[in-house]
Amino acid sequence: MAAKLKQVNVAVLFVADLERSKAFYRDTLGVPLKFEDKTSAGFDFDPMLLILLDIASARDLLTEEAVAVPRPAGVTSQLVCFVDDVDAIYKELAARGVEFVRKPIDREWGLRTAHFKDPDGNVWEIAQPVKKE
Repeated sequence: MAAKLKQVNVAVLFVADLERSKAFYRDTLGVPLKFEDKTSAGFDFDPMLLILLDIASARDLLTEEAVAVPRPAGVTSQLVCFVDDVDAIYKELAARGVEFVRKPIDREWGLRTAHFKDPDGNVWEIAQPVKKE
């Protein structure tokens, strides 16, 4: 294969309520808002861009059939952010009302992780390497 995919530059999440989701990422998580319009908002996860796109625009971008509404009952993906201190981020976000589905835990593959959901049920993992003693 001559051409290959090298990296993910942009992730797009389809959201039911753009204002609610925008407030969650901007105000609750504290991610810088890079741009916004009536149907979308872009957040700076340097070097990646996260775009929130309302469902009507997602249907226009793809097709009515391609955009799952209502959403499947279970989670179908997760996004991961590496952080310096999972426990500190966990405590701060939990105090802000973020819904965690898994509290911080050391994993056998060498990471300490915790998982939370955004307002649309998208799951995020915060992770850091486990300190070796």
